[in-house]
Amino acid sequence: MSTRREFLKTGAALVAAGGITAAPDTAAAMPAHSDTTHSPDFAEALRAAVDAHRITGASFAYWDGSTLHSAVAGLRNSVAGDPVTPDTLMHVGSITKVANATLVMQLVDDGLIGLDDPVLKHIPELRTRDMDALGRVTCKMLINHTSGIDGEWLPEYGPDQERIVDTIERCAGLGQLFAPGTETSYNNVATVIAGYLSQKLRGESWYTLVRKRIYEPLGMAHALVDPLDVPRFRTSIGDLTDYTTGKMFQTKRPFLAPSFAPAGATQMTTSTDLVDFARALIGGGVGTNGTRILSEASARAMTTKTSEYVAMGAESHGYGLGWSLQPGGLVSHGGGGPGVRSMLVAHPATGRVAALLTNCDRGDALMDAFLDPITRGWTGLQPPAPPRPSSKRIDPARYAGTYENNADRYVIAAEAGALTLRTYDKIGTYDNSDMEKPALKLVSLGDDLFERPSPFAGVKPGLLRFVKPGADGKARFLADGGRLLARVG
Repeated sequence: MSTRREFLKTGAALVAAGGITAAPDTAAAMPAHSDTTHSPDFAEALRAAVDAHRITGASFAYWDGSTLHSAVAGLRNSVAGDPVTPDTLMHVGSITKVANATLVMQLVDDGLIGLDDPVLKHIPELRTRDMDALGRVTCKMLINHTSGIDGEWLPEYGPDQERIVDTIERCAGLGQLFAPGTETSYNNVATVIAGYLSQKLRGESWYTLVRKRIYEPLGMAHALVDPLDVPRFRTSIGDLTDYTTGKMFQTKRPFLAPSFAPAGATQMTTSTDLVDFARALIGGGVGTNGTRILSEASARAMTTKTSEYVAMGAESHGYGLGWSLQPGGLVSHGGGGPGVRSMLVAHPATGRVAALLTNCDRGDALMDAFLDPITRGWTGLQPPAPPRPSSKRIDPARYAGTYENNADRYVIAAEAGALTLRTYDKIGTYDNSDMEKPALKLVSLGDDLFERPSPFAGVKPGLLRFVKPGADGKARFLADGGRLLARVG
């Protein structure tokens, strides 16, 4: 079994290799792309990485500037035992937010909204607990995560109460994490509001808009957002980890609540179709078939920084409109779900795009070992040095406490001069949400930044930063990736 270091070397070698000869007997099995090759070298490396990291299944596509390469490995369904194939649709999770932002920018192109319009101008029926703050939320804030609405997730009410408009009505119970436009915190509910905005102003369902205004114009024949379309395709299903035993089991909830479809609850595609979508956006809004879905100005605006997350370590990350912005000119978006880990990465300067979809909650290990070495090669940047533990003593009282958003609770406790973290799901979203998670010991890296171990082998440790201290010196927010959780009590 190969080591992680060998995978990194393999990835670098693949980047340097450039064009790879197609395997004639497998190329015909791919979805219809005239410039697609099923790449044996990528396939071998992907299979090795899937096996090494105990990933259920994976689908990979890579446009290198002249050729679309693809590879698949593992199982699309661990219970049935059948393999991922090039035409297998896999969940993309929150990568859907890029498509959702595209619909909003089409509204801008058609003169139906301005990005600086107050949301209440177009959805006057929208309510939250802080109507003064809501009155200052603009359309742009919905798709760049600066609205401040405390809306990570909402409970599921059953199939007959899970329309997109139901999320809009349930916003009435949500508070405010921060004043609109003052901070950046990843926000699912705001994304759903943006999806509803398109639905309301177009007079057609959000699902129909994605199909008619994105899929069909771009020729994305292997993609869906409506779960009722599943019987028409070969689709995957995700595996989750039992936190007690470490064993994986198949989810009983392959789709999250349809009321959150614009945030990523339902979309499934092949990796090749997903790459075609991204190529249209970084190609000035024009698809590979020559069809325009977005103005050049709007496509460019989506990849232009409009907000910035709390800095974590050496690399800062911003947000455009739908796209996350990475160092070296990369734009990307990841996705999660019940046994779902996915990533879409593009480099507008060179036109390169890669997508990696997995049906396993350990899938981040594959992003680190297989995908990152490829995409970093596009920029010429060296990976940042791993952060080193700080030798300075910390004041646990500055950090200890409970931090929450409307769906998550993080409890930071001081034990023997160190800090531990326990996380709790306030809303049971996944099959393993109610399983007790172990306490994790945090390692101080200095400057209010801490490292927490990953629950999965092969996945890099996560980073947390305590920010915005109050008059008492205690942090008012805890930043975890792109999300802010507020100190309570």
